[in-house]
Amino acid sequence: MTHSTRPFRKYVVSAALVTSIAFTPLVGTSVSAQSNAPSDNTATQVQSNLLTQGDRGQAVSSLQSELSQQGYYTYSVDGIYGPITKNAVMSFQADQGLAVDGIAGPRTKAALGSGSAATASSQTEPVAVDTSASAGNSEIVAAAENLLGIPYQYGGTTRAALDSSGFINETFEQVGVDVSRTHAGIWANNGTHVSSPSVGDVVFFEGTYDTAGPSHSGIYIGDNQMIHAGSGGVEVSNMGIDYWQNHYIGAKSIQ
Repeated sequence: MTHSTRPFRKYVVSAALVTSIAFTPLVGTSVSAQSNAPSDNTATQVQSNLLTQGDRGQAVSSLQSELSQQGYYTYSVDGIYGPITKNAVMSFQADQGLAVDGIAGPRTKAALGSGSAATASSQTEPVAVDTSASAGNSEIVAAAENLLGIPYQYGGTTRAALDSSGFINETFEQVGVDVSRTHAGIWANNGTHVSSPSVGDVVFFEGTYDTAGPSHSGIYIGDNQMIHAGSGGVEVSNMGIDYWQNHYIGAKSIQ
């Protein structure tokens, strides 16, 4: 009898261990999945509340309106989160002591909505704006922003790739204005010369290539910034650097 019961006991213990081992991973996986589910949903909700450069729509229009009310955005509300809107957000964030990243997240939106921010207009001298031309010029800037990121290619005239004058042509084609194909042609034939550029005007440069006369141009977007097709593609550049200042020859308003 002694010999017959020992194997039976070993079998019972072995079965209990197998049962425990078999169920442990299943229970662990279920608990892990349940604990991860809320954090995934939360991450999705937070991400959907962010507005960044490249976004479009009513949410961007609302953001621009709030920035405008507090004096940080002085252009047409167009629902396009371009470099101008990003710069306005960054200026607001800096004044509010927020992380300056140009992304309108929950904290930035909350600060805007609180109305507690001091308006930029109360801190700086008012800037004279030609409202009769601002609507048309803002359309030109929006058209230029639409082309940001398109690669550069010499002779390029389509959205697949653009050269510097091809970028100007494509920008004005979007707003229904025909301009000459070359920088020299635009300088000679299109628009009106102005003493200093306003937002949406075309700024011209010479001597950027081994050729006489105007050889490059861009769309002025304010604060010494322009959108143009450089070697890295359509991008925003600072006209205040020595290179552009040394080659600058003037600006034209083209409507």
